[in-house]
Amino acid sequence: MSLMDRFPLPGQTRFFTLRLARVGSRLLVDHIADLRAAWAAMVADHPTVCGAMVVLPDHLHAVLTLPPGPRAVSVRWSQLRRDFAGRVAPEAPETIWQPEILIEPLPDAAAVNRALAACWEAPVRLGLAKHPEDWPYSSLHRDLRIAARRRLGV
Repeated sequence: MSLMDRFPLPGQTRFFTLRLARVGSRLLVDHIADLRAAWAAMVADHPTVCGAMVVLPDHLHAVLTLPPGPRAVSVRWSQLRRDFAGRVAPEAPETIWQPEILIEPLPDAAAVNRALAACWEAPVRLGLAKHPEDWPYSSLHRDLRIAARRRLGV
């Protein structure tokens, strides 16, 4: 079974990278609860299917399936960045993020599978963990729990 069988593909699945302005910062992992709260608020306001996400010290990668529409991307990421920045740097929230978001369209299942693997393997590539499952800020843990429940028939 393909890794991406559990979420839809149509042309709106993309690989995103968001970076903090200060390279080498640990803000995202040091304030992971704030980032998770900002993510939850964004998803509550703007439904989003998250195929994979990894939060690294100064950037994050995500594979998301968004609904069609010209503002589907900008509305979601703008809210997340604004909410997180307001929580951790209320005196200057506009200064913590790099302005650009890297977006790579994922046109087929093979591209999606490569992007999912890239998310999960990023902490190992960066020397932050020996194995993908050792990094605590990854959706890989969610996916392993889902797979375990399926094996148990739960």
